[in-house]
Amino acid sequence: MEETTIDSPPESPKHEDRFSLLPNALIHHILSFVADMKITVQMSILSNRWRHVWKSVPALTFAFEYEPGKANNFREFVTRTLMLRDDTDIHSLTVLWIDYLDMGSEVAGKVSTWVLSAARRKVKELVLCVGFNRSQSLSYEFPQCFFRSESLTELHLFMGNMYRSKLVLPESIYLPKLESVKFEDLLMSEVSMNQFFTGCPALKSVTISNCLMGELQIISNTLKHFKIAYSSFDPTINELGTSVLLFAPNLESFDTKHQPSLLFGLSVNSLVKADVEVIVQEKRNFPDTYSEIAGETKDVYATAMMLMLEKLHTVKELTLSPRFIQIISRSPDLWKTTRPQLANLHCMELCTFLSKSCAQAILYLLRISPNIDSLSVRIDKDCFAEQPTDLYSDEINFASETIEDYWKPGLTWPCMPLHLKVVELVDVIGSVNELRFIEVLLKYAAKLEKVVLFWNWDGPGNHMERVMKFNEKLHSLPRASSRVSTLFY
Repeated sequence: MEETTIDSPPESPKHEDRFSLLPNALIHHILSFVADMKITVQMSILSNRWRHVWKSVPALTFAFEYEPGKANNFREFVTRTLMLRDDTDIHSLTVLWIDYLDMGSEVAGKVSTWVLSAARRKVKELVLCVGFNRSQSLSYEFPQCFFRSESLTELHLFMGNMYRSKLVLPESIYLPKLESVKFEDLLMSEVSMNQFFTGCPALKSVTISNCLMGELQIISNTLKHFKIAYSSFDPTINELGTSVLLFAPNLESFDTKHQPSLLFGLSVNSLVKADVEVIVQEKRNFPDTYSEIAGETKDVYATAMMLMLEKLHTVKELTLSPRFIQIISRSPDLWKTTRPQLANLHCMELCTFLSKSCAQAILYLLRISPNIDSLSVRIDKDCFAEQPTDLYSDEINFASETIEDYWKPGLTWPCMPLHLKVVELVDVIGSVNELRFIEVLLKYAAKLEKVVLFWNWDGPGNHMERVMKFNEKLHSLPRASSRVSTLFY
């Protein structure tokens, strides 16, 4: 009797190549998860049919991992891969090539060749991140046909140095489908930059980071998101005193990290969210050090920041930095009876020193925001480097009569109802300025439901003792709302 094996699988044809049975679309989808084109090419050994499929993958990513003497190999690999590619369109091309030991003598020419190859294959998304020896000046001039592309939707250029990496643009630019632009660490003439944005009628998102560009002007009915940022204070930019003119009636988000000398002309009547961070020279004994500059200059900065605040009148969410609040605290407008300027504002996030003058600025912001529901304040302790601690932030066991004369003037406004429901303070250490600030909010916020305090457990002294003392004094304060609760974390 012939024996049979119950669970034996059917015998497969010898050397069957199942990978070759997959459709091209599925192979391309599998290869799209590979983060480096070098690995994509190496995967061609998996199947006879895969041997040439890499030539038509829609998404190409080239990432240089530094090895001494390997820069030439990387350049040639990118060039040959694009040259050997078939005629299918490129959806996205990403080149990440950062090598600050390389003098970059051939960089501009190679990059231009890659851009030309991408443009000829109707690239939709182009990301070029290139950075080389910072002492070397480079000029990038892309092919004219690239700036007439009818397929490009996203462009991200990082060139490594805003003083030495110059992007040269043609006189005629028309990119009808370009929606997202990100320029980082590059130099561009004022005329070129403005011509570029004029030739992009479909823009939705613009990000400009660490760029030297002169007077920027953007007029767009389609723009939804705008961001301009500098990573740190730069004396050269401060001396230039550049400006940004932004006419974008449908803009929804505005994000900036800038020096106070940068002036803004804004027409943004649909703005929903704004994040404004001001950076100043923090180092001592420098000509531009904020704590040491003339009072007249500080007043000019305060006027500029107050004008910017007026232009943000439609926002619903607002985030402000410590220096912004410190700068506007010098403005005489804080004491004027003004109409509500931020009538749509519901949520405000602040990082602040919470000195007396900063507290006055915060209360001014609350006064011009009649519909605000939520206030979050992160307390920045960097102020201690500039300010004495005896009255600004001493421990809560300081004699209260010593503080009254300092804190009370200027922190109250008769008939000033606040509509706050939730207040959150982060990095509380139990100091007088924190207690007095909360006291004013409790006194005037008739609808207040919750005060949440996140304690800084790295602060001075016995933490539990300080929390208990602070909580005891907090509960003794008068309050306008009968249903407010206080939570410690």
